[in-house]
Amino acid sequence: MILLLIAGALYFLYSFFTAFAPPEVNITKEYISTNRDFINGISIEKLRVDSMGGEGYPVKYTVIYEISCNIHHPKDRPSEPPDKIYFGKPGRYSWDEDTTRIPYIHNGLSRTSLDSTGKLWWLRKFGDHPVCPIKFEPDQWYFITLGNPQVTGIFFYIDKTGKEHQHVLASGVSPI
Repeated sequence: MILLLIAGALYFLYSFFTAFAPPEVNITKEYISTNRDFINGISIEKLRVDSMGGEGYPVKYTVIYEISCNIHHPKDRPSEPPDKIYFGKPGRYSWDEDTTRIPYIHNGLSRTSLDSTGKLWWLRKFGDHPVCPIKFEPDQWYFITLGNPQVTGIFFYIDKTGKEHQHVLASGVSPI
């Protein structure tokens, strides 16, 4: 009985403290997955990089194309968002896109737009695609946001040999 109580307490403590860690995210050319759920969908920005930082990811860049994955929450199962989104397969989500030219400076966990026009980005979205309209290209940087406050974003890069690299920027925000 005492062993069962100790095991239960250890499991509770493990579950409690892992809730503070940012989600584990895996990105490939075919899908993005997480150990949590994609409740709010994701956005993927294609970047034209002007300069790299010492951490190995872009610090000055221009977003030249953006796509957003919108999760469809069924009325009979609203609490079952996906934990994997396929780029080339339809699912309980759809994609919209935007061609844009917004320059940014990335400093630590925040980024600042260098565009002072104050464009309303959500008014320019177009398309309603069942599969992701972007194909990941070699030697190209992407910035992915998850709609999760624990992750500021993820820089994703495919090098010339086809190897995939990701740099997760954990925000440090507690989910509790």
